[in-house]
Amino acid sequence: MRTRPLLFACLLFVLASSLASAQGFEIAPFIGYRFGGSVQDYYGGQTHGIEASESTGITLDIPLGGGPNYLELLYSHQGTHVDVGSITGTQSYPLGIDFWMFGGLREFPGQNEKVRPFLAAYVGMAHFSSSQGGIDSENGLALGIGGGVKLDLSKHVGLRFDARGYLAFVSSSGGMFCGPYGCGASFSGSGLIQGEGTASLLLRF
Repeated sequence: MRTRPLLFACLLFVLASSLASAQGFEIAPFIGYRFGGSVQDYYGGQTHGIEASESTGITLDIPLGGGPNYLELLYSHQGTHVDVGSITGTQSYPLGIDFWMFGGLREFPGQNEKVRPFLAAYVGMAHFSSSQGGIDSENGLALGIGGGVKLDLSKHVGLRFDARGYLAFVSSSGGMFCGPYGCGASFSGSGLIQGEGTASLLLRF
């Protein structure tokens, strides 16, 4: 299961390499804050929130047709934890949540050419994993929406600020917090919703 995100990343960067010869493509590594999502206790039925924490990632924007439209590739990682119940008490599980997305971004330039507001929409994959032994990873379809602004400081350098929302479709019956003594919790419901705010250094080539 862990090979799927790596394969997806390879496919994204092969696509990027084939298109990046177009002038005006932009790379923006970011740092941010991700929040939202929960799991449900198998034994008590209580819902436990996933801890909000720092997120990191990168976007790659490839211009389409020389206009305000871009193909965007997005990777975002959150390292967090969740406290869930088990037959032996409450246990804290490390949790990694990765989004591998592609989609479209449209800018809405105004009178100031150095300020570029935008909206974006994505589709891709969510990957859930844990560094704790005996816990299976899980993948699911993911959708996303976002918006923000790009601020050009020079021809090749700028800043970018984003607000995004993610919806990941995960199995509520399988759960990933399982071990030799049974399952402690599962994702509650069939969809996991998270929000994210990020700040990026924007590099344009």
